[in-house]
Amino acid sequence: MAFLFFLFVTVSLTELFLIIEVSGAIGWGFTIGWSILTGLAGSWLAKQEGRRTMASIQQRMAQMQMPGQELADALLIVISGALLITPGFLTDVIGFTILFPVTRSLYRAGIGKWFKTRVGVNQFYQQNANAFEHTDTFGQADPWDSIVEGEIVDDDEDQNDYIEGEIISE
Repeated sequence: MAFLFFLFVTVSLTELFLIIEVSGAIGWGFTIGWSILTGLAGSWLAKQEGRRTMASIQQRMAQMQMPGQELADALLIVISGALLITPGFLTDVIGFTILFPVTRSLYRAGIGKWFKTRVGVNQFYQQNANAFEHTDTFGQADPWDSIVEGEIVDDDEDQNDYIEGEIISE
């Protein structure tokens, strides 16, 4: 939490300093105009990239594939759009670099490495294609095919609790 507060204060003060310096060099009118222009251009570009990414997500899902990279791109495009509509020069530079696909892949790779070090990522691989014998038309196992009937034995004298029963298979 302290890091986010420090980041917010540092970025705000840096943006304020840059706006004052640039406005001293080119004038307040051009500075405000530039800020409005980058906000409009950035929002338009973010919208175009968002549409392209959404089409890519739909295409991957139609092929029954997980659109992991595309979802990460969508998140980065949203972050980029937020940075681009924020007045300032530093946020505009960061927002535009996230928005372009070439540099977005670098951000995605860096965030992916950071995320994998912070969060345990488990992957599931099916060892045997015929692992589920009873499947329906969609290839999913029917949980009612293997019913286990049992009885819970609660014996306070015995410390080893166990379940008695038999497995009924068809």
